[in-house]
Amino acid sequence: MRNQVEWPSEFPQFLWGTATASHQVEGGNRNDWTLWEDAGRIKRQEKSGQASGHWERAESDFSLFAELGVNAYRFSVEWSRVEPRQGEFDVEALSKYRQMVQQMRDHGMEPCLTLHHFTLPQWFAMDGGFLQPDGPRMFLRYVRRVVETMGSLVRLYVTINEPMVYAVNSYLYGVWPPGQHNLARTLRVSNQLIAAHKGAYHLIKTVQPGALVGLAHHINLFEPWSTSPADVVLARTLHHLFNRRVILAVGDLQDYLGINYYTRSFATIRHPFTPQSSRGENGSRAELGLTDMGWDIYPEGLEQALLEARAFNRPILITENGISTPDDALRIRYLDAHLDAMHRAIEKGVNVRGYFYWSALDNFEWDEGFAPRFGLIEVNYDTMERVMRKSAYHYRDRILQSAARGMK
Repeated sequence: MRNQVEWPSEFPQFLWGTATASHQVEGGNRNDWTLWEDAGRIKRQEKSGQASGHWERAESDFSLFAELGVNAYRFSVEWSRVEPRQGEFDVEALSKYRQMVQQMRDHGMEPCLTLHHFTLPQWFAMDGGFLQPDGPRMFLRYVRRVVETMGSLVRLYVTINEPMVYAVNSYLYGVWPPGQHNLARTLRVSNQLIAAHKGAYHLIKTVQPGALVGLAHHINLFEPWSTSPADVVLARTLHHLFNRRVILAVGDLQDYLGINYYTRSFATIRHPFTPQSSRGENGSRAELGLTDMGWDIYPEGLEQALLEARAFNRPILITENGISTPDDALRIRYLDAHLDAMHRAIEKGVNVRGYFYWSALDNFEWDEGFAPRFGLIEVNYDTMERVMRKSAYHYRDRILQSAARGMK
């Protein structure tokens, strides 16, 4: 990527947002994850069911999101909902998504639409998913229908969310559908996702030339577990394969660089394919400790990731950053530490154009079920009542402070 891409003057100059994904919040979906859940493959045998009930409560949820003071919202369209059978599109579902996008705009939020956020229609998954030779082409049929439906209402697209996370969890670790353990297929599906993105990029640019199109790359900083040469080399190798490979393969076909950042991992040659998420409570060097999922809280890593991403000559969006914790005071400290890291990178010349906190709502966290609590807004899963956490108002205050500094 040699050519510098400028941020369009017609866009908000900084996007302050929150994010969700369809299967995690909507409820009522029937996709490959639903089959996975029905087969009892989720921890604690949970099923997404009605999730956070967002499909029926979208408009009132948008009102809550607007109270956060955000000017953007990242969401995903559920492929299985709009194309439940191959080649057959649900016009009502597409119309509902367009209506939702208009409601976002009515509340002053720039829509950031994700086209693939881990889930697949059952018909597509049963035939091999993206491993099918025609997988990317079938994805493009769905992409075209969504983009044509949205028209000029959507100017910002994420084609694929975290392609390497999807490939590794689904085809190497086997903890996500289809539950395979095959390194060759892991690499092949990642290549197919790259092809799907490239095709989607050209298609979107044809239908909506003014749109910005990119991917959301999960950046997981790999540090060596020890000072041994083997651990050091492994950490560098994993950094290239997981963090840089897709970015380099996509090349100039991304108008911005989307970065999802949560934590770091420790690479050890003793377990070369399973980096350790932390050194544990006693061995962690993270000042703020661990999340309730056992991840190091390491805001310095966000600054490091942003400084490295500067070399790709693209505007940068932090498309996800957040914490799962029942301790809202810790969530506030996490938020402050990572926003401060982002500001340090900006002061050093990194062209960051947006920050999306994950997540707006508590949600169904894939194979972890409902236990993790990422939301700025608490969800009572029995009543679907929403309660704004103190961290939600703190985020609003940070947005107002940044706007006063010209970041708006």
